[in-house]
Amino acid sequence: MDAKASEGLLSRYTLVDTCCPEEARHEIGQIFVPHFLAPRDRSATGFHAIHRSARQDFFSLNVVRYGCEVDIDPGELSGFFLLLFAIDGTGSVRCGNDTAQISPNHTAAVLSPTLPTRMLWSADCETIAVLLDRGAMEKQWAMMTDRPVSPVQFSTAVDLRAAAGNLLLSHVRLMLEGMEADDISTPYRTRLAESLMQLVLSSFAHSQRFRLEQSTASNETLAVRRAEDWIRANISRSFSADEVATASGFTSLRALQNTLRRNRDATLTEMIELIRLQAFHTCLTSRDGQHSVTDCALSAGLGHLGRAAIAYRKRYGETPSQTLRRRR
Repeated sequence: MDAKASEGLLSRYTLVDTCCPEEARHEIGQIFVPHFLAPRDRSATGFHAIHRSARQDFFSLNVVRYGCEVDIDPGELSGFFLLLFAIDGTGSVRCGNDTAQISPNHTAAVLSPTLPTRMLWSADCETIAVLLDRGAMEKQWAMMTDRPVSPVQFSTAVDLRAAAGNLLLSHVRLMLEGMEADDISTPYRTRLAESLMQLVLSSFAHSQRFRLEQSTASNETLAVRRAEDWIRANISRSFSADEVATASGFTSLRALQNTLRRNRDATLTEMIELIRLQAFHTCLTSRDGQHSVTDCALSAGLGHLGRAAIAYRKRYGETPSQTLRRRR
C-alpha cells in the first residue's frame, strides 16, 4: 500500500484536522483511547494531525498522520486490538516486550489490549489502523476453539512478505475499498471484518495459539467418530463415500480422507472394510446360533462372499466357517 494509492483514502470520514498537538491528543484520544502525545521537536514544527475514521459495528478503519516525528504512549489499549500498517514513512512500535519496526509492504504490527504500548512515528509517516473490538475478537476465539476465553496476546511484528502477512494486507485493502464504495452493503462489510478476525487469530503467533491446534485435533477426532458411528448404523446397506463425508460433518470427501490419514493412518475405504469385517466377526461369534456365514456377511454389507472370506482370514487368521464352528 503506497502513499500515492492512499491519497484521499477515507477522506469523507475525516474527524480530526488540526495543527495543535493538545487538540489532536484530546480528539484522537476520544476515537481510540486517552494517551500521551508529544512531537519530538518541542516547537512542533510541521505538526498537522489528520485522523479519518470509518466505524461499523465492532471495528473501524482509520488513516492517521501527524506531519512530524511524534511519540505516543497509550498504555494498555484495554478495549480493542489494533492492526497497524505504514502507508508511508516508518514507525517503531513496542507492545509488551516486543518491538516492531513498521514500514510499507514490509512489516506491520498487531497490538494486544492487555499489554502496554508505545509508538514512535517518523515525520513522513502515514498509517492505516484497523481497530477490532476486544469482545468481538474474544467471542470469535471462543467459537473457533470451543473453550473459555483467556487473554490473547500477539507477537507484535507481522511480516507482510510472508504468505499470511500478504493475505492480511490484501484483506485490509479489500475492507477499505468496501468502506469507500457507496453500493456495498453493511452486512458484507461486517463479514469482511469477521473474516479478518479469523485470519488474524488462526494465522499469526499469539499466547493461545496452541489451543487452536488442540481444538482442531479434537474436532478431527470427533468427526472421525461420527463417520465410524454412521457407517455402523448403515452397515447392512451400500453407501457412497460422499455420504460418509457428509455424515462426519466435513464439507468435502477430500477433507475427510486427509483427516483419516492423519488420525488413523488409513483411507476411507480401508476404514469401511475394517468396520464391516468387525461386524461380520461379531455376528459369527454371537451366541444365538441363528445366523449362517452368508447371513452374517450380508448383514455386514459384504456382498461378495469370496472377497469377504479372504479379507476375514487375513485379519482374524481363520475362515468365517471356522469361526462359526468354534462358536457352536
